[in-house]
Amino acid sequence: MYNGNNLSVIIATYNEEKNILNTIKRVQKAVPKAEILVVDDGSKDNTVKMAKSIKLKNLMVISYKPNRGKGYAIKEGINKAARKVQAQLDADSQFPPEELPGLVKPILENKADVVFASRFIKGSTIQKGSLTKLRKLANFVVSGFTSILSGKRFTDVNAGFKAWKTDVIRDIDFHCNHFAYEPEIAIKGTEMRYKFIEVPVNYKGRQLGITNVKLLKDGIIIPLYLLRLKLSLIKKRLF
Repeated sequence: MYNGNNLSVIIATYNEEKNILNTIKRVQKAVPKAEILVVDDGSKDNTVKMAKSIKLKNLMVISYKPNRGKGYAIKEGINKAARKVQAQLDADSQFPPEELPGLVKPILENKADVVFASRFIKGSTIQKGSLTKLRKLANFVVSGFTSILSGKRFTDVNAGFKAWKTDVIRDIDFHCNHFAYEPEIAIKGTEMRYKFIEVPVNYKGRQLGITNVKLLKDGIIIPLYLLRLKLSLIKKRLF
């Protein structure tokens, strides 16, 4: 049974006081020896206080202000993590922490450098009513655009459940501070010839609190950011 001895789990948070305690406890139970990094992205509630109330030797709570975006928070976790393998997990447990061993398995077996969980491949399940048609459409557009720009098919780049080798993600060195960091990883990583694999996941949707995803705003910002990214990569390759 995998205990997470070589794993760092990064949990980016923003106003997650209703969820963070339960999520940390579930991660600890699923991978008891994993390093857990809670990176609070300028929360205005008691998220930091709640996270620090849990006394675990393998728990690190990082906080700063003001809010700078999920990509920035994940990058902070990547830079502070001490283990050879890392995983990112949403603080609201939409993606079950109990599935962390399965998420990192392809990396441990040296079959992948980066693993993306997907809600839209065989073996996945989506709790009824947990994913709106608008969010499905937004994900379809971003995943499709990412697939075109990377030359590799991705079905769910927006899923907040991913894993990677520490040296690989630091080499990819994404720069986006907002939600486009995930497709940026896919585009830059494939350009650098790293191996990506998608694995199924059981999605249950947000349990408590309010989502921080702004579909209309992100739906405009992300494609524009990715297009500029791809053009810069082409320019770098040519010159």
